[in-house]
Amino acid sequence: MIIKDRINMVDIKKMIFSLQNKRKVFHSEDDLKLSFGLEIMENNSNCQVRLERPVNLKMLDWNNTELIARAPIDVVIIEKNGNQIPIELKYKTKKTQLNSDNEMYELTEHNAVDIGRYSFRKDIYRIEQYLASHVNSECGYVLILTNEKAYCEKDVSQKENYDKFFTFHNNVMIKKIDKGWNYSKIDKNKYEKVPGDNRWYSKDKKKSHWTCKKELFYRFDLRNDYKIKWIDYSLFLETNFKYCLIKIEKE
Repeated sequence: MIIKDRINMVDIKKMIFSLQNKRKVFHSEDDLKLSFGLEIMENNSNCQVRLERPVNLKMLDWNNTELIARAPIDVVIIEKNGNQIPIELKYKTKKTQLNSDNEMYELTEHNAVDIGRYSFRKDIYRIEQYLASHVNSECGYVLILTNEKAYCEKDVSQKENYDKFFTFHNNVMIKKIDKGWNYSKIDKNKYEKVPGDNRWYSKDKKKSHWTCKKELFYRFDLRNDYKIKWIDYSLFLETNFKYCLIKIEKE
């Protein structure tokens, strides 16, 4: 048990390692959140844990429109001195059936890897915004666990995909300036922009392109660059789970 007033990066890694020895796989993202929250409480007697804590965070879209988005932070650790450590968790899976410790797991196919890459950058941005707006928070984390090789191994920055600039494969550096969705190959016979608007609209129905709708139109300029490192979590005959942990510090 960790009995201390402050939790640091080493402690978070130790808790992940401890969780590895108890759970090799999870049924869902909620299952992961609960298990990780319990792990924190079991190893830190001086802390409290909140799951799905709602917060209001300032967002900016590509038309430079500011808005306040209300959404939950997955895990917030509250230390004895009142310091808060926000953590965003992601659990992205490929469809498969697994047996772990005589328990069956039927994992769903999440697909939409392009949106998953976008959402990973969004989580980093959200933690940065949380730290900027909470005087009692000095650092936070983003943790993703997945058996989807496309996240860990595929470098989409070399292809003209929409998510080209959101790649977070192993050893890449996520740059702080957001380049947004890549529209180099958008069909300009079907889509166009209108004056004063950075969205792409269909020429016939004037509906916005899917990358320009709601939260997918947000801009995520970060305060720092972040190096990506994928680490083995668990190995089955059918699939391999890896995780990536990023520490985010207040400026």
